[in-house]
Amino acid sequence: MRHTMDFIVALKNASLNDPVAHLGTDALQQLRNPPNEITPIEDPGTRFSIAAYLALENTSQVAYNRVCRAARNAFNGSLGADDILSFHNVEKFIASYTGVVSIEHDMCRNTCIAYTGPFAHLDTCPTCGTSRWKEERLQGTHGRSKIPAQTFTTIPIGPQLQALYRNKDSAIDMDYLRQRTEEVLQQIRETGGIPVVDNIAMGWDYLGAVLDGDIKSHDVIVMVSLDGAQLYDSKESDCWIYIWIIVNLPPDKRYRKLHVCPGGFIPGPNKPKNVDSFLFPGIHHLAALQAEGLPIWNARTDSRYLSDIYLIFTTADGPGLVYWNGMVGQSGKNGCRMYCGTISRRKTNGKHYYPALLKPRDRCPRGSDHPDIDVFKLPLGGCGEYAAHLQTIIAAPNQTQWDKRKTETGLTKPPLILALWPSRSLGVPLCMTTDIMHLAGNISDLLISLWRGTLDHAVDDDPADWPWAVLSNEDVWRAHGNAVECAGHFLPSSYDRKPRNIAEKINTQYKTWEFQLYIFGLAPILLYGTLPLVYWRNYCKLVRGFQIMCQSTLTKEELLDAHALLCSWEHEFELVYYKLRESRIHFIRPCVHQVAHLVSEAIHKGPPICYAQWTMERTIGNLGEQIRQPSKPFANLSREGVWRCQVNSLLSIMPELDDSNNGLPHGSVDLGNGYILLRKRSKNATIPRGDEEGDRCLDSSYSLGSVKAGIGVTETEVAILHLEIGAAEGQGGS
Repeated sequence: MRHTMDFIVALKNASLNDPVAHLGTDALQQLRNPPNEITPIEDPGTRFSIAAYLALENTSQVAYNRVCRAARNAFNGSLGADDILSFHNVEKFIASYTGVVSIEHDMCRNTCIAYTGPFAHLDTCPTCGTSRWKEERLQGTHGRSKIPAQTFTTIPIGPQLQALYRNKDSAIDMDYLRQRTEEVLQQIRETGGIPVVDNIAMGWDYLGAVLDGDIKSHDVIVMVSLDGAQLYDSKESDCWIYIWIIVNLPPDKRYRKLHVCPGGFIPGPNKPKNVDSFLFPGIHHLAALQAEGLPIWNARTDSRYLSDIYLIFTTADGPGLVYWNGMVGQSGKNGCRMYCGTISRRKTNGKHYYPALLKPRDRCPRGSDHPDIDVFKLPLGGCGEYAAHLQTIIAAPNQTQWDKRKTETGLTKPPLILALWPSRSLGVPLCMTTDIMHLAGNISDLLISLWRGTLDHAVDDDPADWPWAVLSNEDVWRAHGNAVECAGHFLPSSYDRKPRNIAEKINTQYKTWEFQLYIFGLAPILLYGTLPLVYWRNYCKLVRGFQIMCQSTLTKEELLDAHALLCSWEHEFELVYYKLRESRIHFIRPCVHQVAHLVSEAIHKGPPICYAQWTMERTIGNLGEQIRQPSKPFANLSREGVWRCQVNSLLSIMPELDDSNNGLPHGSVDLGNGYILLRKRSKNATIPRGDEEGDRCLDSSYSLGSVKAGIGVTETEVAILHLEIGAAEGQGGS
């Protein structure tokens, strides 16, 4: 806790000139004085180098150098051939052009700490005692050459935000949130409410900050997400990543790879002991920009101004949130991730607490025997006693008092982001969010464990007597798994990955999306008539309520329905599964309690899908699939992250450089508004012969152009096709 306070004090006085910033003179100059025009890249050799660099995204440096060497040889003497850049120089050019750089800091080789803040002056790790330096080099030079044994990478967010304003189209996108906010406020003035919630801009937390004057029209709103990345199969998280998501952008662009900004990488494979020390450089950069303001040149308005950066949400899975909020784990007495203040209960002589709202009727230890709590009157997240509790834990005079106060308050230390300006951050605990992605996985694990009878149980509580354990029989479980696999064939392709045979694959990395499709799509049908009716009805309440909360658009009526369904499910779940028996209180996992907060959090923060961890998972997948050096995976992953930030900024400034495939099938015509006209084609491949060959070639040439020209088709066919196109445009066909 003392170390965290040292970090907080350093953040309170953060400046871009601080040594921890590690920004070079040129990078700092460009950050404080961004270009006020778009400098065209006119040299053909440089443009070719950039085009080749972007096209060879998933290849090696060797491939790039070979392509450039072939181009120099083929076009020797041509304009620009001698100016083709080497791999190193093209990367250096892009970094200079965009202003996006990475900064390195030393860290313990065992991932205990980073040598930042109060640890910056140390030569050995205070946790494991290993040297900060490469000992062989240090001893070989008699202590003169100090080379760090391990480093980690941080990518400052400031230059990436500036790049988004250096192109008119991108600057228009960055103006989306301001325009949407004005529309929402005008709607409230006229109607007195918000009939549809489809964005963070409809959340009361955001609107409250706007009405208080903390968020202004030129401000940039960001949220940060932290998670572990598993680079190898069948292993724990190998490293940790955090990313920045820019809320100013429209929802259809906000979560795309082009606009997600990796912020930093913590190499593994060991779990970091002091995460604050690794997050410190990135948060320090944010705090410095909040203190000084971020200079922006807006290409849309051709104006310069200082923008404030507002941190609205911090996201992670349930265990990962403790790194942002300084709270106890989910098994704590006051362990709600939303910090609603609801006190959990424990078993007699037990240490773990469970968020059961109803008191056990057989026996209950002192401190857990408080009265039943009405789920329909559950306190909102962001308990008003947080500040007083934080003061209590900070004032703990010794270890014994700290342990006692930690249990009562649910806090372990002040959070790092407490140092941010109060008017530039939503603040703890309001900035904490429900993660509907991991919540779906946790609920799936709980329900499947109950239905299979594999959940931990008391000696006198045999799962064979559980009426809901309908999948405990191995033959029934295998048949159910086959049914899941067969049903998956009938899911639309837009559902992405279809669930595999769950009986065969559940222990071999069954994906979160597969669990979600299974639990909230297929299982209600497949378990009808198998799961006893009382449990099936209870389950269907959860399914329907959760389906509503996964939507990107929520109406007032849907929120009311979801609230009734999910709260009824939680109450009934305790009655029919837990049955108010102390030996079963562990059935009430934190995910059961979190479900009851979904609707209230959506009203305050917007649809849960807007801040779910899906974006982080996709980012980890995008970066992880590009690792091509198994011997140095962490360094390679960091390099790919820096590459992604620089390329994204370059394409934001000069989108004409992005010539990636639009994904449309060959020969198709884009009709606009999400519709395309496909070529006529046979379902099965055949080899034309004789006269059939000429006729078939003529038939296969249908396209919008041939219809307009009347070539190769009859008037009747032209009329039918025009009717089909009109129906598609007017009635939502495709």
